[in-house]
Amino acid sequence: MFDLSFLQILTRAIAAIIVMTFMGFCATGFARVLGDRGVVYDGKLTLNPFVHCDLFGLLAGIVGRVCWVRPIAIDPVENRMGRATPVVVALLTFAALFVFSRVVLLSLPLVAVHWPISSAALADATIRMTSSMAVWTLVINLVPVPPLLGGYLLLSLTPRTHKWLAKRHLYVSIALAALIVATHRSLSETPFGALVNFLGGP
Repeated sequence: MFDLSFLQILTRAIAAIIVMTFMGFCATGFARVLGDRGVVYDGKLTLNPFVHCDLFGLLAGIVGRVCWVRPIAIDPVENRMGRATPVVVALLTFAALFVFSRVVLLSLPLVAVHWPISSAALADATIRMTSSMAVWTLVINLVPVPPLLGGYLLLSLTPRTHKWLAKRHLYVSIALAALIVATHRSLSETPFGALVNFLGGP
């Protein structure tokens, strides 16, 4: 499938789940810090992967190293920064993803020294893929379309447009996944790839 080996599929699936869970938890946590209690009532403030992982985001992660999370409803009215809150949440989450992409690589020496030899190659590949996917996910999520984090820009500027797209989340996710699958071979040659290189992504 898409010239991927079983090891690549496995490592990308694990990496996508880790990145989606981290990203969803961070976005929810930042929203809560800024005053939105609704995200807690929605059960989003958790590290449970099943709460954050989007099925089509997982597919895009496996094929194109890009993923996104299930929608996180943020109410600008209920937050301390008003209509700017969703954008601030997105920016903080982007920063967290970037830091995460660098920090996760620090575990590689520990794997080399302490991890069982029988599965060290899998652990090493998964860590590297997690770092790479975090950067690619950060860059693609800059696009201002929900369910991508960049969609929060629409929520701040044109709430009606965001609401219209959010209601069609499933169709947008399918379209995004199809686009990633169709273009995954050439993504690195686009401006997204140039930005990934600028950020130091693999």
